[in-house]
Amino acid sequence: MMFSRSLTLGALAVSTLVISMQSALADQTADEQLIRKNLSQYMASLPIDTVSPTPIKGIYQIISKGQIAYVTADGTYLFAGNLLDLKNQVNLTGQVKDQQRLVLLKSVPASHKVIYAPDGAKKGTVTILTDPTCPFCEKLHREIPALQKAGIEVQTILTPRAGAGSPGYVESSQIMCGKQQPADIDTAMAGRTLSGDACQDKMINENMQLAEQLGMSGTPYIILPDGSAVPGYRPADMLIPVITGKVSSSQLQ
Repeated sequence: MMFSRSLTLGALAVSTLVISMQSALADQTADEQLIRKNLSQYMASLPIDTVSPTPIKGIYQIISKGQIAYVTADGTYLFAGNLLDLKNQVNLTGQVKDQQRLVLLKSVPASHKVIYAPDGAKKGTVTILTDPTCPFCEKLHREIPALQKAGIEVQTILTPRAGAGSPGYVESSQIMCGKQQPADIDTAMAGRTLSGDACQDKMINENMQLAEQLGMSGTPYIILPDGSAVPGYRPADMLIPVITGKVSSSQLQ
């Protein structure tokens, strides 16, 4: 009899939990509909890609063309900035941006990259947005053999920081047009003149659009395996333990 009563109480608890979850989901759906309705009225030119709840009751995250903002459940107040979990010392907005970068990088064709294979078994991958006319890019480029020796695959994407028509743009187009891309990058990084045709302007334009979506603020721009980004030069001995997962990426920030 006690066993039967326990089963009944257990079933009641599960039923209550299911009802509670259904109610919360219904509330969330209603909030999302209201948010979309009011934002379309107040900010008609703002496309809303996603609306999702945050850990803060009554505050939702919206993503519009890759940009992250937050809005109240009634869709009448909107604010941008970093949402910080102070208790756990986590930048929640940063985590979303990291995931966005990983998704974007998966969409990049292999033909847009110059890939340096690791020596032996691969222990990690790093992506570097670089410019052949950037001094700190050249400095980081010289670290690639050390990264390879540590078992790291280096994926380089040419993204000239000065835009279309700049020397870096022309050289990037020349490099990706040729059949000896690693050697041509070495030549350009050393400040020597390239002789090949610049036939890949369309690719370089797409790379620059990608750089903007990834949040590149300058070159070099290093994207780590967890999607976090590090602007500027870092030596191989600092990068290796992070890329191979031995220390947190926060060590490079």
